[in-house]
Amino acid sequence: MHIAIFSESYPPVTNGVAVSVSTLRRELLQQGHRVTVVTARHPDALAQEEDVIRVPSFTWLFAPDYPLPQPRPLPQLHRFFQENRVDVIHVQIPFLLGVIGLRTGRRYGIPVVAHYHTLYDCYLHYAPVLPQGVLRTLLWWHLRRFYRCAQATIVPSYFACWYLQQHGVQSPAVEVIPTGVEFHPLVVDRAKARARYGLPPESPILVYVGRLAREKNLNLLLDMLPLVHREVPDILLWLVGSGNAEEFLRKQVQQRGWSRTVRLQGRVPHEHISEVYAAADVFVFPSVTETQGLVLWEAQAHGLPCVVVNEGGAPESVRDGKDGILVPNNAEAFAQAVIRLLRDEVLRRQMRQSALHAPRWTPRAMAQRVLDVYQRVVHAAGSSAPKH
Repeated sequence: MHIAIFSESYPPVTNGVAVSVSTLRRELLQQGHRVTVVTARHPDALAQEEDVIRVPSFTWLFAPDYPLPQPRPLPQLHRFFQENRVDVIHVQIPFLLGVIGLRTGRRYGIPVVAHYHTLYDCYLHYAPVLPQGVLRTLLWWHLRRFYRCAQATIVPSYFACWYLQQHGVQSPAVEVIPTGVEFHPLVVDRAKARARYGLPPESPILVYVGRLAREKNLNLLLDMLPLVHREVPDILLWLVGSGNAEEFLRKQVQQRGWSRTVRLQGRVPHEHISEVYAAADVFVFPSVTETQGLVLWEAQAHGLPCVVVNEGGAPESVRDGKDGILVPNNAEAFAQAVIRLLRDEVLRRQMRQSALHAPRWTPRAMAQRVLDVYQRVVHAAGSSAPKH
């Protein structure tokens, strides 16, 4: 089968969608399929990329690290579809390239599968071009039209499916398929890991790994920290990652007098992430805007119990009371769960063992389920060949 994936997010862009797309592509290639990615030009992309079509792009003022495709005719794209047999188009993001993918499918008679990765209405602050209420109305109007035109829609969680339904988004078929994650945690000595990052050898450490962004609800961690500090005076909150809220968080830490209690590490290369998890005691995740929360599976694979706000799609990656604790979105409840885990060594050890053996989706399982969707829409279309 030849699959064309349309996505603005693709390496070297680093976000959850880029991870999902590159993981899916790798698995499909390993199973003998051909995958062509249509994405935006990026200054850091490799000069030669097999079966990757990069279209002209521009830089968006409010997200400078995220090149967007220019809205203009793309003759090289149409030439490709005229010269190559493509069985199915998979659009990952419902905007510029997503719309182009839908139109390409319609033009060449190719069935289209659409993906819904993100709670886009929680990210409208990245497009301050109109009042938020107007943007939200326009957004849902567009999403309802977009997903209705696809032959099938894939979502990463039951929450995401429910969220679309709540906003009147309908699709001929909706499949819940979480993004699979590779689990190859390294055995890392805890003392050496802490020494590498200059962390105190005996202090309890709470770690967050992910983007530092407004929509991640990170203020909740700063709000709960004084409550934990009263019971566990040597506590350390370790924020690992980067993002446009990093400077804001640094100022907040200074203003609250938490410079010795909060460490902003910046981004750590993924090949060293096992050291980060080995150094910590509890993983803390306050985000309420996730459709899945891949990082939770990663933390669990390294044996970290998780404290997670019980909103959005992230709770579907946690077995409450077994490998983590789900809490309401308030500082007191979050702090109580953290204190409970830090004080109860037996509970923490039990959750560590449960986390290490928790059932999780593999990339191979994800790819097989996605292939099933491809085959159904191709069969429904009556032919796997494009109609020129």
